[in-house]
Amino acid sequence: MALNNLKKNLLFSCIENKELVDVMVEDESKSTRKKPSAILELMVLNGLLSENEQIRFWIVNLYRGCSSGTILSSVFDYNSAGVNWKSCNLPLIPFLDFAINEQKFIKKYEVDKEPIYHLLNCMDSIKRILEKLKEDNMDIESNLKYRDALETIDYFIAQLNDEKEEIQFVAYYRFFKKYWNDLKDSTHTFRALCDLATMQQGWRNESESRYALTQCLRDLADSWPKDLED
Repeated sequence: MALNNLKKNLLFSCIENKELVDVMVEDESKSTRKKPSAILELMVLNGLLSENEQIRFWIVNLYRGCSSGTILSSVFDYNSAGVNWKSCNLPLIPFLDFAINEQKFIKKYEVDKEPIYHLLNCMDSIKRILEKLKEDNMDIESNLKYRDALETIDYFIAQLNDEKEEIQFVAYYRFFKKYWNDLKDSTHTFRALCDLATMQQGWRNESESRYALTQCLRDLADSWPKDLED
């Protein structure tokens, strides 16, 4: 089908809305010498995507064939790129919730093992962060909290080193959500999450998952830190 034959009828809920859009588009068309169809197309795209170029990039790629796992990995990787081993401090808990929820739709266990060595290095770094937190917080509640966290990290490291063990991805995402306030400032946290999203195969590519991830991205655009704006 030729590109100039691609059409989509726009139905309005009332005549007043149609007349308003017609007049506003006609004014812009006359003032800018652009075709009304081109103006409407740009308006629709801007409404569906985002003015934030990075968010726009992720949404476009999601709808052009990238899996949700690929987009998650890219989001986590972006957030890992702060300075002095820090993250960019993006509010990414909704992306952890998305990853946790999507686990029930991944029916087959398939893993790309290439990032495992890097993931193990990240886990070692995260373990050191938790050890330091345990040393610096001597009260009973904190001691128990970080002891449990360190036991979990040791379990993850043992699991990753055992080729016969299936990686329980949902447990990793829940762990990072549970200890978010302790780990969200470190680049190693998001490097690890990037590896996890890359390693896990079989992310679904369906309307519900694309829409849910797009909503996470749109919400992220609304809370995008000013120091990351171009």
